[in-house]
Amino acid sequence: MIKMRLVFLFFLLSAIMGCSSTVTRPDSADTDRPVVKALHSFEINMSPEAKQSLPDNIQFDINALRATLQSELEENELMSPDGDFSIKVVINDIRVRSSFNAVMWGFMAGDDHVQGDVVVLKTGEPVYNYTIIASYALGGFAGGDDTTRMEWLYEEFSEILVNELIRKKEESNQASDQVY
Repeated sequence: MIKMRLVFLFFLLSAIMGCSSTVTRPDSADTDRPVVKALHSFEINMSPEAKQSLPDNIQFDINALRATLQSELEENELMSPDGDFSIKVVINDIRVRSSFNAVMWGFMAGDDHVQGDVVVLKTGEPVYNYTIIASYALGGFAGGDDTTRMEWLYEEFSEILVNELIRKKEESNQASDQVY
């Protein structure tokens, strides 16, 4: 029974360590972050360094990331032709393990990750920025399918980006809903 618990604990810890995401905000994030009600547009580009790493990361597809982000923005009703903001995303770093390494070595082979800088613009001027890192390090059969790993990374990156945009909006709505 103790061995079963140890095995379960190992797999649980591996799963927790396997997928992670972070947002890095500027020091003045809470005071400078605008309330974004809607975006009129967004763009995704790759830094020169990320473009150089593409031959080693052939599974990465910026158009798939763009489509996933578009879907996430629309799902959260953040896209509108008369939106007050736009965003610019620059992918700075990508890494995708080979299927063999993901299956055989799992998290010991490192992680798959997408890192990007997000700049929120109002009338073409930057008003807020943050950095997102989405990573996936599961191995075995769970990490062996390139499509599954990449879709998870695109979805996680997009969810984090949108959550950071709407966090201030939700805080603002909660404050206005309070009765004093």
